[in-house]
Amino acid sequence: MKKAVRTVDKIKYFMVILTFPTLLFGQAEHLVQPNTADPLSGAPNNFHFIYTNQNVTQKNKLFLFFPGTGAVPFNYREILKHAANIGYHSIGLTYPNSNAINQICLTTTDTTCHSRARLEVFDGTDRHSDVNVDVNNCIERRTLKLLMYLNTNYPTENWGQFFSGNQIFWGKVIVSGHSQGGGFAGIISKIKQVERVAMFAAMDWISLLNRPADWITWNGQTPDHKYYGFTHQNDEAVDFNKIQTTWANYGMNSFGNIVLVDASSAPYNNSHQLYTLLTPANDPDKFHNAVVVDAHTPFTGNLPVYAPVWAYMIEDNETSNTGNEIILGTNILIYPNPSASFLYIVGIVCPNSDFKIFSSQGQLIETGKLNDSKIDLSHLEKGIYMIQFHQGNILRTLKLLKE
Repeated sequence: MKKAVRTVDKIKYFMVILTFPTLLFGQAEHLVQPNTADPLSGAPNNFHFIYTNQNVTQKNKLFLFFPGTGAVPFNYREILKHAANIGYHSIGLTYPNSNAINQICLTTTDTTCHSRARLEVFDGTDRHSDVNVDVNNCIERRTLKLLMYLNTNYPTENWGQFFSGNQIFWGKVIVSGHSQGGGFAGIISKIKQVERVAMFAAMDWISLLNRPADWITWNGQTPDHKYYGFTHQNDEAVDFNKIQTTWANYGMNSFGNIVLVDASSAPYNNSHQLYTLLTPANDPDKFHNAVVVDAHTPFTGNLPVYAPVWAYMIEDNETSNTGNEIILGTNILIYPNPSASFLYIVGIVCPNSDFKIFSSQGQLIETGKLNDSKIDLSHLEKGIYMIQFHQGNILRTLKLLKE
């Protein structure tokens, strides 16, 4: 069999990253089909997408992302690359996701329907008559076999730190996913103690009982403070009120009220419940996809607007908010933020650096050069902006609130 693997190891990517906006060269991308990592694997056989960046400080943790129903990792490259460029080993996993779990359980009053279906997809043990996933195709084996393959073929990238023998070290894994994939991140966190759970527009709901699925209420292995959720208020597939009920069952409401990210900056009042109202890209009705799918995530120029949200959900300890100052991992400090008049910039930005200001919709508002490390914002209308700084060939982008 011809090896169906494409690897891009030496291409230098010109990456621009919000919240941790360093220009990062040396990013490695590996595309591996499941039956290359494991000959016993069957369908689906779309590429896993894998990213690392050895030129940044390594966090020695794995960001493992599960696509939504029928989707593939290719649809979520921006968040995968973003995780790699802030120091995580990053995997977008191809797994059996053609059947929506909520659709399978749509007409039942069996509170175990969702959990039985999800656990079968996770470990391949037969639990549900409408699911047909065996041990050779389940999430757990696919993840393990991929880690083994990567460790063998790319030994300098240190994939071996995430498993031993046939055991995945789940305590070093951030499980994440969109829609159905977010549900798998959630249920894995109930049966395994994981590093963190980052769920995008994800909810298991029993319509006939008007309540969450049973597994969401389980006392699981992962502590409540590890859970983070992000959704669009107008999501056409996930009811906004019901997802808040779901989040409450995870214990997220113990860490603050739900926060509109469009009108806030990291760390979003330290809330674990986040939402947006921005118009989706390319199709204004794709609210469900807007929070993380590449094609529908809003951009500011070439920059994903939600990258600061993603980074906060992955690791909120890397961004701190002290008073009116926002301190970033890039050693740039802007203050006050929000600002009514002058914005002051402290850090490694050159005194004569160029800057650009964009609206929240990506429209270029202003260009100029820093003057005494400050910018006059008094002429701008109140609202949310993105401000870019150029330092040599490095581009940094921060969110700015004008009041």
